[in-house]
Amino acid sequence: MRIDTHHHLWDMSSLGRDWLTGDGLDPIKRNFNMDEFLIESADSKIDLSILVQSATSYDELQEMFEVVQEHQSIAGIVAWIDMSSDDCINRLNSHLDHPGAEKLVGIRDGAQGRTNTSWLGSEAVVSNVKKLAKLGFTFDLLVDPPHLAASISLVQQVPNNIFILDHIGKPNIAKKEISEWSTAIKELAKSENVFCKISGMVTEANWKNWENKDFKPYFDVVLENFGVDRIMFGSDWPVCKLAATYEQVVQLAEFLVSELSENEKDYFWCKSAQKAYAI
Repeated sequence: MRIDTHHHLWDMSSLGRDWLTGDGLDPIKRNFNMDEFLIESADSKIDLSILVQSATSYDELQEMFEVVQEHQSIAGIVAWIDMSSDDCINRLNSHLDHPGAEKLVGIRDGAQGRTNTSWLGSEAVVSNVKKLAKLGFTFDLLVDPPHLAASISLVQQVPNNIFILDHIGKPNIAKKEISEWSTAIKELAKSENVFCKISGMVTEANWKNWENKDFKPYFDVVLENFGVDRIMFGSDWPVCKLAATYEQVVQLAEFLVSELSENEKDYFWCKSAQKAYAI
């Protein structure tokens, strides 16, 4: 079995996505639906997937719940709530009686790009993540390297929750920056409640000129520190389309895990995701 633990869907006419106004994003400034995802992933032997938020709006919850009712191959949803807000858990609970809500497995509120690099370790976020732990929801860490220190602080304060690091923490692969990122990854991985998605790497490299070998040093750091039983595949579709086709992302993943045993590959492709997201 193969599980894609990280893809998005969006309808540009329904909810605003300010992050799509950035430079160079024109190729993905359009609607992406599940039918297109299934077509593009069909040749890559993907059986199940995790649908991840792409809008900072509670209205997206209902959209995601409707999609999963139509597509059984979506095994789980990672949704957004405002982790800085005192009422975010109450607002989340108000949606949980909707059809499709049983597929909700985790929450994400990104730190990437925030000027406050201590935000993830703030009292409000720590308090709300502790509440998520009691509800049985994971928390995805969408961070870039400046926010890794706060990620370490957060996970150490909430040892009972499961965390999933998205996109290996977004190191600057294009500039071959690895030293400070790898030091932080080593420290973060010491917390055994943290998993890591091998995802989003092609868009951290040179979009027009990358090779599989460019990613091997970063994968080796993640593998050495997290181990095979805490890493998992994610495509980051359709964002990945800025730099690669779905097939190319899967081929890159196959290259990176080519030296692993078949049992170890099973963790990468499905078992780690099943454990982390309880699917």
